[in-house]
Amino acid sequence: MRVLLKEGAEKATAASILVLPQEIETTFGTLSGEAVPEGGIVAQADYSTVARAVATGAKDRAAQSATPEELFKQAVWMARVLSSYEVGSKIGLQIIGRGWALDASEAKRIDRAEGLSVGDAIAVGPTIDSQTLINARGRVVSFIGERVWVELDAGDRDRIERATARKQPKCLSFPRLCVEKVK
Repeated sequence: MRVLLKEGAEKATAASILVLPQEIETTFGTLSGEAVPEGGIVAQADYSTVARAVATGAKDRAAQSATPEELFKQAVWMARVLSSYEVGSKIGLQIIGRGWALDASEAKRIDRAEGLSVGDAIAVGPTIDSQTLINARGRVVSFIGERVWVELDAGDRDRIERATARKQPKCLSFPRLCVEKVK
């Protein structure tokens, strides 16, 4: 699972894993509640390591009323957002209006579709907006700009139709960064 670690941290712990601010703040915070103004570095951590860090962080934040469930939701959300960036990328926090956004100006996106050609088998990755499309499989039919047209496997098309209660076309278009070549 992808995590954002404080700069200089080597291990994923409650004191090094960054999550979004609990309230409108100008800094990230660690799971244990420490403010970290400079952002962090994308890293890979075991699911069990993150779960232990969340439990420890919730105990450390006992006075702040952050439950383990809330902190874990934040860690999972962050993992989904970070899944499109390479390990080692720097991510910051940018204040916009009354809120914030992730500053990925120094980060490098993963090109999961590198070397993709017509006829290749693909899987839809976790960066797609619709949860029902995640891990859908198919074959590349064509490319138009930064979009990939994919003929979905019949079983996945049926699963998506049941989940959305809408008839799905045989071919769907996906952003290039949302598909991944499979072997």
